[in-house]
Amino acid sequence: MSQGSVPTIGILSCADDLHALAVERRLSDQFGVICGVVEVDTLAASSPGLTWSTCSSFCPALPTRDGRTLAISELDAIWYRRAYMPQRAAKGLAEPAYIDVVDHSCTTTLLGSLATHFRGRWISDPDASRNAENKLVQLDVARKAGLRVPRTLISQDPEAIKRFCDELDGNVIMKPLRGARDRHLLTLRVNEDVHLYPSSLRLCPTIFQEYVPGSCHLRVLACGSTMMAFAIETEELDWRPNLDVPVSLVGLDAEISTGLARVLSMLNLRMGIFDLKVSDDGPVWLEVNPQGQFLFLEGITGVDLTTLFAKFLAESAAKG
Repeated sequence: MSQGSVPTIGILSCADDLHALAVERRLSDQFGVICGVVEVDTLAASSPGLTWSTCSSFCPALPTRDGRTLAISELDAIWYRRAYMPQRAAKGLAEPAYIDVVDHSCTTTLLGSLATHFRGRWISDPDASRNAENKLVQLDVARKAGLRVPRTLISQDPEAIKRFCDELDGNVIMKPLRGARDRHLLTLRVNEDVHLYPSSLRLCPTIFQEYVPGSCHLRVLACGSTMMAFAIETEELDWRPNLDVPVSLVGLDAEISTGLARVLSMLNLRMGIFDLKVSDDGPVWLEVNPQGQFLFLEGITGVDLTTLFAKFLAESAAKG
């Protein structure tokens, strides 16, 4: 552990990320942890920026938002919240190729420096996080972990999509495999018109999934062995656009908790944000986000998730 007995934690995120800033303050004020937020989308043109060398006289370090640097070799833990972000300083460049060079160079140097010099604990490992973001991998793991998953087709074949919808009597939803960077792409019910546009369906694979009836949605923050589940009550298929609905802290069935813990273990994740929907037969798995949003739940319910998560990070850093 660096700095005597005081852990040091780095948080990788985008500029002005509320989650990163709130947790950094709590780590410093309540747990006495040395902590810094590295805003990965401001690395271009930053000072001192990034440096890596084969020469021992250069020490790779991360620049923090408040002008400090964190020596990578002295970090006990890294919260890997965001890493792949376009560089803000590159947006004004004239050529798209120049923007690509700046973006890729910053990300490659950041990740390469961490891969070669960081020996602490990841929350969570970058390779595991990227793998876990894949919806196909998630569904396969959740099913093997013993959780109920909706019948699912991921396809761009109009005939296969129509056959799947017919088999489920049209009770099907559709959603993208990955969201857009600057816009929420909502989950939608499939209607009969979707089959009238085969050229659109062929553009890319899309998730088509059995519709799970019910008005109770669950969002679960899992960090380490702790799980905090919140019920979001709404008739809407996708609850994200309107949170002016009842939201409350609820208990999780032991079988579901065990299944979610098994998913984290199988995906090699130390944390995850789970979404489920409660049907007449119990909770149904929807997805896991290795680094999803959870502080909005604190704002609505008053449950102190900031302290809970900061404590988890501090304990993770102390374990080395």
